[in-house]
Amino acid sequence: MSDTWVLPSGVPDLPPGQVHVWRLRTDRDPAAALALLSAEERQRADRFRTGLLRARYVAAHAALRLLLGRVLDAPADRLRFRQNSWGKPELAEGDLRFNLSHSGSWAVVALARGIEVGVDVEVARHPPPMEVAGIAYSAAERAALAGLSGEALTAAFFAVWTRKEALSKGIGRGFSFDFTGFTVSADPAERTSRPVLPPDLAGADWHLHDLPPLEDAAAAVAVPTAGIGIAAWRFEPGLWGL
Repeated sequence: MSDTWVLPSGVPDLPPGQVHVWRLRTDRDPAAALALLSAEERQRADRFRTGLLRARYVAAHAALRLLLGRVLDAPADRLRFRQNSWGKPELAEGDLRFNLSHSGSWAVVALARGIEVGVDVEVARHPPPMEVAGIAYSAAERAALAGLSGEALTAAFFAVWTRKEALSKGIGRGFSFDFTGFTVSADPAERTSRPVLPPDLAGADWHLHDLPPLEDAAAAVAVPTAGIGIAAWRFEPGLWGL
């Protein structure tokens, strides 16, 4: 995977065995994007307490639809979704898998054919919310953070957070997954790593990859096996009609 987000000249092909991750800024007028969303998605957008949060939601979900539509060569506003047993969204038909995460003004979308994928982005807060570590980090992760402070603590905290979230979303269990029952690397420099999984997933071969740098944020993608090519792309809404 490249260390930078690349702006493609067109829509890249997505062959089996590859994951494409797209990043975009979501602070924009949502008027054009709103028409792409389903009635249910528009109702969710209306429940946000501020116009900014609503605009970010609309931009992120419209971008997801546009990306899926381009890969499938299908109208973005006609895509149908369902949820798995734990609430993870998926397309109603076909083998194209996706995952979406957004935090602050950033959104990231991961796409893959025939394999599950999980992605997470988090805006880094200073100092980090250490109370989260007390309820969602494993004993080994908390021990790794214990001797850190300042920027080193923030970097390690959000490396753990994004890696754990990406893995949980890739496995598809969401918050039903016991976050204290598995361990990821707390070293921000270890950009590719393997988690220590709970006994019921001991045979799985999930790998975690940190995504290229984002301003004031951290992001990671989880894939279910080694040897998967990962490409990081820039989504520029102006070029896509948003």
